[in-house]
Amino acid sequence: FLMHACAHNPTGVDPTPEQWDQISKLIKERGHFPFFDMAYQGFASGDINRDAYAVRKFVADGHRIALSQSFAKNMGLYAERVGAFSLITESQKEKAAVDSQLRLVIRPMFSNPPINGARIASYVLSDPELYNEWQ
Repeated sequence: FLMHACAHNPTGVDPTPEQWDQISKLIKERGHFPFFDMAYQGFASGDINRDAYAVRKFVADGHRIALSQSFAKNMGLYAERVGAFSLITESQKEKAAVDSQLRLVIRPMFSNPPINGARIASYVLSDPELYNEWQ
């Protein structure tokens, strides 16, 4: 299932934490795979941690998830294509298998991704003072 983690586009309506708890339980019971799109973290509530509730809840509940996360909007890096794709795996063996497959998919798409936006995001996220200001 593909879900917006927060700031649902186009409605802007997000499940409450209690509703996310129920959604997590149902997806777990039915054996579905959750894929989160988080392009607007910090926009829904004004708090990046609060907007990460769904993702953190699913991980805490033991889901293996996929997360597509963009920093283009919440860091103002629109033309820089800054983001991350994360997968939660069950083991190091599964991680190695997933990594090898992702490399096969990613390599033909781009061999030299833009670096400027990634460096800016890394700098902001790594510096406590800048991180607090961004947050």
